[in-house]
Amino acid sequence: MNARLLAGLGLLLAGCAVRPHWQGDVGLALRTARAAQQELVVFFALPGREASDRMQRTLADPLVLGALADGGFAATVADGTQRANLYATWIGGGEGMGIAVLDAAGRCYAARPGPQDPPELAAFLQFCAGARGELATLRDAALRSDTPAIAKHALGCAYLQLGCRKESEPLLLDAATAGVVDARHRLARLHALDGNVVLARRWLLHAPRTPQAMVTEGYVLFKERKHAEAVAMFEQALATNNLGVDRQRALLYLGKALHENKQDERAIPLLEALAAEGTGSTFEAGALHTLGHLKNPQHGHAH
Repeated sequence: MNARLLAGLGLLLAGCAVRPHWQGDVGLALRTARAAQQELVVFFALPGREASDRMQRTLADPLVLGALADGGFAATVADGTQRANLYATWIGGGEGMGIAVLDAAGRCYAARPGPQDPPELAAFLQFCAGARGELATLRDAALRSDTPAIAKHALGCAYLQLGCRKESEPLLLDAATAGVVDARHRLARLHALDGNVVLARRWLLHAPRTPQAMVTEGYVLFKERKHAEAVAMFEQALATNNLGVDRQRALLYLGKALHENKQDERAIPLLEALAAEGTGSTFEAGALHTLGHLKNPQHGHAH
């Protein structure tokens, strides 16, 4: 077969490829994705809820469809009430609305409860696709490592970064029990994300005061609605210049805390600078989302 014919065949196959779309039958989508060894994105909707209906209308946004295509994902919509068991298994916290991402074996490895607008969802899907290689390496290390506690901690942190609290909690608990002290503030962050600030405080009480732990404490303060204290904690953490991947998280929640503390004159330029960093991260998308609420407070924003 000559090169011209091969090129033509490639174009024909590309033209025939199924474009990303959101399937309506979650059971069929699960079976099809597993058979095809394809990762599956599940949107748990709560029909009739304004935030859910608004998000569902934007699932066909070009940004979202592009991220699905680039990541090779299949996608489906599930009723969060009728499929509450799946929501609890994969996402856990929240009211029954959110995104779960399953690997080719049907295991959830990433999750985000609540509504997201197209830039946030697209950035999250890109983050998931980019994390596959590292996650596979960390899973293998957790099974084979000579230092299982450290390996479990690393895998637990990766799952937590992806929002998969169901997978991260037992790994971090094992690591903390085995003496990995950094796992303590990670568990505090996990429980704060689920809204359990009492349990988060218990883990923070015994966590070393590292810059990353300060970001966690700032987030706990934010969830406790102690916004002035959260601002001070995030600023202290950022001043260390030693936050690594937590830097953008700290900036985003500093901006949110400043807004809640009625300091929009500081919050807006900070969030604009974060959004302009241009790495394509979920935190930059979150900054854009927050700026949209600040400039249009009637668009689903409440204190």
